[in-house]
Amino acid sequence: MKFSKTILSLAFAGAIFGATATSANADTYQGNQAPQTEKTYQQAYYGTNQASYSANYGQPQTSNQTTTTTKTTTTKTTTSTTSSTNTNADAIVSLAKQLASKNIPYVWGGESLKGMDCSGLTDYVYQQAAGISLGHNTVTQESHVTKKAVSKAQPGDLLFWGNQGATHHVAIYIGNNQYVAAPQPGQNVEIQTISSAFMPSFAGQVNG
Repeated sequence: MKFSKTILSLAFAGAIFGATATSANADTYQGNQAPQTEKTYQQAYYGTNQASYSANYGQPQTSNQTTTTTKTTTTKTTTSTTSSTNTNADAIVSLAKQLASKNIPYVWGGESLKGMDCSGLTDYVYQQAAGISLGHNTVTQESHVTKKAVSKAQPGDLLFWGNQGATHHVAIYIGNNQYVAAPQPGQNVEIQTISSAFMPSFAGQVNG
């Protein structure tokens, strides 16, 4: 009888001990070994790396490029070739040619349509066509020009014969190797051609 009680007591004690051990093991597992949920896993994995991941892989890289367009404006400058000098030259040549067709006789000291000498002709034409007074004397007229070689003469320039400062004849160059002059007594104002037989000494452009 005593033996049976002893066995029962041991069995009961074993049962209680086993239950306590099972309970302790269960508490330990649930507290420290419980599996993480998907949300807990994502938070643990991305915690500090999420911002870096999104910056490097989550969004496409955008580079701000500034395009500068340079507009080149081409300004066309139109230079007028018509100047007051050219206009005067045309008027001077035109008037000189007209006088050469009017049978105006050579008259010493003359400066009118009734008669002209060489410097009277040039002074008359410049006053009427350009409003410029040259003076009625070849040497005086020299002082009103910029001297140049005869080969450089332009229509409207003066042609002089004789040494500078002592010239004795003057005429108006009209282009094409021709000039208008009041030659000498017995002749009329006319168009003549430059020749080696009576070659001008130099030419001069009248200073406006």
